[in-house]
Amino acid sequence: MKQFLGAFHLKTIISLITIWLLIILGVYLRTNQADVFPADNNDDSLFYTWAGITFWDNPFKLASHSIFEADNPALIWRSQYKDFIPWERFGLKITQPWLDHPPLGTAIIGLPAKLLGYPAFAQIPTLIVRFSALAAGIFTLLFTYIIGARLFGAKIGRLSLLFLATTPYFVAAHRQAFLENILTPLFLASLIALLNKKLILAAILAGLCGWVKAPGFSVPFMIAFWLWRQKQIKPAVKFFLTGTASILAYFGYGLLAGKDAFFYMLQQQGVRGAYVSSFFDTLTMPHFYGGFDDGLYILSIIFSLLMLTKFKKNNFRFFNWFLSLWLITIFLVAGRNNNSPWYWYPLIPFFSISLGYYVNQALNSNNLFLILPFWLFGLTGFDLLKIDVPSAWLRLATIVFFTPYVLNLKKITYWLTRIFLLSLIIFNIYITVNSPAVYCHFEKCPKPIKITR
Repeated sequence: MKQFLGAFHLKTIISLITIWLLIILGVYLRTNQADVFPADNNDDSLFYTWAGITFWDNPFKLASHSIFEADNPALIWRSQYKDFIPWERFGLKITQPWLDHPPLGTAIIGLPAKLLGYPAFAQIPTLIVRFSALAAGIFTLLFTYIIGARLFGAKIGRLSLLFLATTPYFVAAHRQAFLENILTPLFLASLIALLNKKLILAAILAGLCGWVKAPGFSVPFMIAFWLWRQKQIKPAVKFFLTGTASILAYFGYGLLAGKDAFFYMLQQQGVRGAYVSSFFDTLTMPHFYGGFDDGLYILSIIFSLLMLTKFKKNNFRFFNWFLSLWLITIFLVAGRNNNSPWYWYPLIPFFSISLGYYVNQALNSNNLFLILPFWLFGLTGFDLLKIDVPSAWLRLATIVFFTPYVLNLKKITYWLTRIFLLSLIIFNIYITVNSPAVYCHFEKCPKPIKITR
């Protein structure tokens, strides 16, 4: 018995060390060159930071750049920003009260700059702007493991964490100080509380999601409908009331901040529309502001859609319910071609868990049909690095690699599967570290400006 308990404790310790090493790896990859890529001279992150700084001065008088100019009653300033550098120039339109989005997410994003003494409308270093998103990424990594392990077992939880930590698109996306990267760990935390039957905590967390960004107002209702389908009527009603109260409280905030500006903004945000091609663009052209053709990202979406076919067990139903309802939310709020890829960021943990699940299936079966998708989609990193693999080499490598699978040589495919997937992870780490320099060599990447104070 003592030996069993000792082995159990050792296994638990090793598992915990592995989890935190993967989280540290994910944090390192996200912070490495975080001020270099993704890069754009008109990044909403800076505007959120300005809004956050002014929030801490007065939570009802946020001020920042707005994309809505025509007939905007809150517009107080119009000028050219960075006018002395023509290719970085863009129109700056300051509004107060700034009500483009709910205030909680911007308050979190702007807090580091506020604590460091930066005023609003200053050129704030990119790392300070992105600090909150990088910190939120730590919680996203941890919470993804917890949900993956709780639903599908610790091994799949670790594999999910591994892919979340190292997949190039996931890493680069988590560097951006967009509201969705603040919303994601809050969304995941509400699901973890729900899984642990901490309904009061789940209600509080879910109720706050919409205060980060408006699509988050759907989270309490997602949980309410889930509980309703589980025949938990009273808790479901409480979550319906939580969602309603959160929306009404936000309306109250908007009216206190500025009635005319608030209703104007609701009208402007409401004209985005829903289009039948909204999902096609993301699946065929993955991007941030520029193209970023990471095949594993596309494969993770495909695997997530395959997860939707599994609904006999309650763990799959739970996973698929919140995946499906967030996909529906995206469809309802997306513009034509879904031109804002960060709408998808709250689904990145689900995509990672889907990768973890199917990698586990591939490791257990050594099956041609399960390893083939990773070969077809996992090698796109060569294109990200602008490495042109000769066709003859690629054809020969494909034939040599898959011959043991076709011949059903189990002992060989057992190791071949593991060596290939491990090599793919190492390759992804190499891509993550080196692709920004390659990308910026061919594209126009504004370099961070060092601020001396």
